[in-house]
Amino acid sequence: MRNNTIIRQVFILVILALFLRILNFSFPAFTTDEARIAFRGYELYQNGVDELGRKFPFLFNSLDDYQLPVVSYISALGAGIFVKSELAARIPFVTIGLILVLLTYKVATQLSNEKSFPIISALVVATSPVLIFVSKVPNEYIVVATLLLLLFYLLNKDRLNLILIIFTIVLLFLTSKLSWFISMPFVLYTIFIYRNTLSKKDKFKLSLISLIFTILAFAFFLQIPQGTRSLSENNLSLFSDISIKNGINWIRGQGLESGWPPLLERILISKAFFFPIGILHWLSNIQPSVLFSQFSKDGNLGFAGMGAFPKVTIIPFLMGLIFLIRDRKSKLLLYPVVIILPAALIYPQLSPRIVILTLPFISFVIAFGFLQVKKILGRLIIIFIVLELLINFLFLSLQIKLTDELRPYWVKPIVQDAFKLSNTDQVLISDDFAQDLAPFIEWYTPFISQTAFLNSRYPYKFHQTNLGNIKLIGFSDSFKACDSGEKSKLFLSKRDFDRAKKFISDNVARTYLNSKGLAVVYFMEDRGCII
Repeated sequence: MRNNTIIRQVFILVILALFLRILNFSFPAFTTDEARIAFRGYELYQNGVDELGRKFPFLFNSLDDYQLPVVSYISALGAGIFVKSELAARIPFVTIGLILVLLTYKVATQLSNEKSFPIISALVVATSPVLIFVSKVPNEYIVVATLLLLLFYLLNKDRLNLILIIFTIVLLFLTSKLSWFISMPFVLYTIFIYRNTLSKKDKFKLSLISLIFTILAFAFFLQIPQGTRSLSENNLSLFSDISIKNGINWIRGQGLESGWPPLLERILISKAFFFPIGILHWLSNIQPSVLFSQFSKDGNLGFAGMGAFPKVTIIPFLMGLIFLIRDRKSKLLLYPVVIILPAALIYPQLSPRIVILTLPFISFVIAFGFLQVKKILGRLIIIFIVLELLINFLFLSLQIKLTDELRPYWVKPIVQDAFKLSNTDQVLISDDFAQDLAPFIEWYTPFISQTAFLNSRYPYKFHQTNLGNIKLIGFSDSFKACDSGEKSKLFLSKRDFDRAKKFISDNVARTYLNSKGLAVVYFMEDRGCII
């Protein structure tokens, strides 16, 4: 009888999680890299090549860095079932989001014998706005969060399955470079501190496995072209805030002007201040106001006015915190620190995203807190969560405006119109009204990737500018009056519209608006060419 009740509860929970993830299915709109991954998945399934024409590559191009393979090949699975469609791009990650909910329930059964604890833990993950958000777009964070929780589950089973543990670690290392910094501390903390009952032999095996794969990952990456540059540009800079860098340089300059010995100045300023200031910068990204108030200021990783969980969950969180400390179960509380600290000190600009990886563990703390509150208060909190979710899901206009530049869904009609015209004419499009326009053209239109293939095995931060009859205009391109026989269709941003006025008339056939109602693109027919 109890098993039937559990099955029914879990089924209802999964249905709720699925409903929240398919509600307003087209929201959020894709960023340029998410559109790139979606199109890449389609190309990998259909033709066995990526968007640049490389046969089943291991590393992929992106806006800021190399991308590891797992997320792109997950996207290919969706394309295999639903071809090139929004459903194909989103459904694999919705599925992973549901797996995370079920896995949270399973892990919770390891942590407590309380009957309601697993269902409360899973409910928090199912209704977490930021986890709903990242379950709907192609991204690595929902995948890493799920794999980390799976690794935790495997490491805490009564009988270790080394094959599954190794397989999970390999998937982590092939999903995100964040895993290269997180996995080893995560494994070591689990086997030496959290679960200190393993034999020395098992501890040695697991430590060696995590160490070997960490070394192999870095060793391989440093061998590829631009690998060292990628690490130095994206991973080995402690400070992303230019004011912090300038402050340190100013203090160093003052020391040199005062006549300090250069060696002493370097030790006192460059080294001694480097680590503590970095920690303060990291703490500023994981403070409670971020977790429980507004997860992302630009609305990129959650809903406007909501945090990683609705604000009211700070009550059971604090009660769970007190309970775990009082009952000497505080080892669980350090998992968010173990997960965040190694990577956040190296990826400070990604700190809000790294916090996503900790949310399943924070859900356990919140669930312990729910067990401590009175039933009436607990029900009121759940009602508040549901109401806030519904309000934010049903009224998305503010959210869409907040993400207007980073998630420009309004770009879709522009690229579709441009692609139609490119069947018969050359089309020139400004490259500055979206962060990287090529992936939107590829994803939102019946684009044929062969027209943009690139003869490079390891493209790093490569931006496509020639897409068949579509040419993206950069700031360095110069306008001219068209010669006899030349003609082109122009989709110009404000930057290029002002520059082109010197050579062509300003007769605008159509104006395209962004989500805020502002003119962003001016369409002109046969009015000019570029040198």
